[in-house]
Amino acid sequence: MIRHRNESRLGWLQRLRCDVEVVLAALVTAVGGVITTILLKVRKENTNDHASVMEILRSVGGKVERIDSKLDSHIDWHLKEATGGEVSKRN
Repeated sequence: MIRHRNESRLGWLQRLRCDVEVVLAALVTAVGGVITTILLKVRKENTNDHASVMEILRSVGGKVERIDSKLDSHIDWHLKEATGGEVSKRN
């Protein structure tokens, strides 16, 4: 009888341990899922922001090239005036 009672307690503890392990595994999975979802959302927002920034940089780059061309022409005009119509080669 005593042996049966001890075995019964041992079985109860083993079942409890198994239940705790299942709950812990489910908790880790749930927390991991939430963290993964948050990271994917942040990554998507970052990709969208990056695309917006690249579009703006392309626009600014085009404007800078146009201004550079205009400045080159203007500087050439000044050099022609200063040298009597000849423009020296520049880098």
